Amino acid sequence: MHKFLLSNGCSFLTQRKGVKKHTGVLLSDYLGLEHIGLASSGKGNDRLILTTKLFFYENPERIKDTFVLVGWTNPARIDYIDNYHKEYKGISWGETWFSLNGKEPVWKTYKKIDNYGNLVAKFFRQVLELQDFFKNLNIKYYMYHSLQILPYNKKIKLEKLQLLKDRIDTNNFYKLDEYSQQAFINSDRDNLVISKEDLHPNRLGHSSWFQQMKSFVNTT
Repeated sequence: MHKFLLSNGCSFLTQRKGVKKHTGVLLSDYLGLEHIGLASSGKGNDRLILTTKLFFYENPERIKDTFVLVGWTNPARIDYIDNYHKEYKGISWGETWFSLNGKEPVWKTYKKIDNYGNLVAKFFRQVLELQDFFKNLNIKYYMYHSLQILPYNKKIKLEKLQLLKDRIDTNNFYKLDEYSQQAFINSDRDNLVISKEDLHPNRLGHSSWFQQMKSFVNTT
C-alpha cells in the first residue's frame, strides 16, 4: 500500500510564482498520497538520479510504500556536487549542487564539445539506470519529459541507439521521445505559461498536464 509520492526533476516540479501545486503535488493529491519533493530548479538528470537513489538508501522503509514520479530535464545539463563546510575547522559539513547552465542555451556550449547523438545516448543511459534501480527494488514509478531531449528542429538518426531506446519500458514512460511538458505549454503560451519572462507552466499548465498524466497512470 503506497503512502507517499516522491517527485524529482527540475524547476518544472517545483513551486514558482503563483504556482503552489505542480504536477507532482496534483498527482499525489489525486492518489491520496503524501508528497515528497526532491526537484531542484536548474539542475540536471545526474543529480535527479543520485538524489533519488540516496533517498531510498537513507530511507529503506520507503521502498515498499513510495510511488515515484520523474520529470526528466535537459540532458545537456551537467551536474556537480560542491562539498563545503560551514565552519573553518570542519565541524559542520554539508552538500550543495550546481549545474553548468547559464543565460545562453546550453545546447550552444554542448555542441562545441560533443554532438547531439551522444546527448541522446546519454539520456537513454540515464533513464535506463534509474529504471533498473526501480525495477530491482520493485518500486512503482512513472516518468515523462519535463523538457525535450533536443531542440524542436533537431532530429538525428538513432541507428544503434535504438537498441538503448527499446530497453526503456514505455508502459512507465509517458510518450518517450515524443512529447514533453515544455512542448505542451509552448503550444499555448498565452494560457499555459507564467509570463513572457517566465516560460514555466502556470497553474493551468500544470493542471492540464496532470490530466494527461492521470489518464496515463490509470490506463497502465
